[in-house]
Amino acid sequence: MTPRRWFVLVIAGQSNAQGFAEALPEPADLEISERICQLGRYRGMRPDGAREDRWNKILPATHVLDDVKDMRFANRRGNTKLRYSGTIGPGLFIARRLLPLLPEDYGILLLPQAHGGAGMVTGQRGTYLSETESGQYLQPGASVGRAVYHYPGVADQNSNGAMCWGCTDAPLYLDTLHRIRYALNLHPDNRLLGVVWCQGESDAHAGTEAARRHGAAFTAMLDRFGKDLADHQAQMPQRSWDAVPWLLMAATYWWDDCKATHAMVLNTYRRLARQRPQQCIWMDMRLQSDGQPQTTNADFWLPAHQWPVAAQADQLPAAVTDARTCPPEMAHIHLSAEAYRGEVSARLAAALRPHLQALLAEAGSTSLTEM
Repeated sequence: MTPRRWFVLVIAGQSNAQGFAEALPEPADLEISERICQLGRYRGMRPDGAREDRWNKILPATHVLDDVKDMRFANRRGNTKLRYSGTIGPGLFIARRLLPLLPEDYGILLLPQAHGGAGMVTGQRGTYLSETESGQYLQPGASVGRAVYHYPGVADQNSNGAMCWGCTDAPLYLDTLHRIRYALNLHPDNRLLGVVWCQGESDAHAGTEAARRHGAAFTAMLDRFGKDLADHQAQMPQRSWDAVPWLLMAATYWWDDCKATHAMVLNTYRRLARQRPQQCIWMDMRLQSDGQPQTTNADFWLPAHQWPVAAQADQLPAAVTDARTCPPEMAHIHLSAEAYRGEVSARLAAALRPHLQALLAEAGSTSLTEM
């Protein structure tokens, strides 16, 4: 039975928050739990011709979540099964590591809010449609993008939706705000566990002016969330927005402190972690614990000319990637499925753990177990 009470975890930002790991999911990735769910998003016609309505429905969380960019049809060459399609992201694996902490009547509800390539001050704003404006057929919330690659019978395509977080009337901001509200309103005992945030790559890559403006725009957005969610503070750690943890993640070694624009963005997050240690937690994932770069799609790249015919595609190792999300020379900008399953999700879950324990203690629970 699906739990009635949830710890709500928001995962937001751009591609490394959404998860663009290109490997096929492993069998364990396809296992679902009624206690690890997501707030669904997509409404309308799918690329394969089926109509769906997932908007704000509690659905099982899988390796590919209902983010603002739809990656469910981004397929590895030769795969013919939708269940194995899509890229792999962090949400499911973070939740699995936290679930043993929870009493049996609670679950983890993921709010996937990322769009690959979105900037804080760069990118098209897109549109926002309320539930009333969208009616029965249009997509509510921020306008979504979609990537379709190698899916049988469907032409390859790539489109973007809302691509800019900056300004408090931006569709990405409104979408996240209203879905947090919706999730907390589902039950008075629901609690906002935190936000996993990985963003700023596009602004750093756009040049000095965008990188310079990134920090002020992010800080303003963070403070605006606190004001707009003030009526839900009873459902936050310590009953305060200032105690809701934001895990500020630098994801891959593409982030290079030697480059001035990258350093500008990264220093924003380091500075906030010093100034607001209860709220902002700097998570540098660029290196593994052994000092080696975190693994990326580039570590599992197989050149296209080595790919077998479609009938033999299932003979390839599941970890192999094939440049669905960006050109091969840029494969290093996205974390690998191995990283998400392993050290990245472990470190993010460990950072969230004390906040989850505090929320459980506030609720009077004695059902804590070791992770």
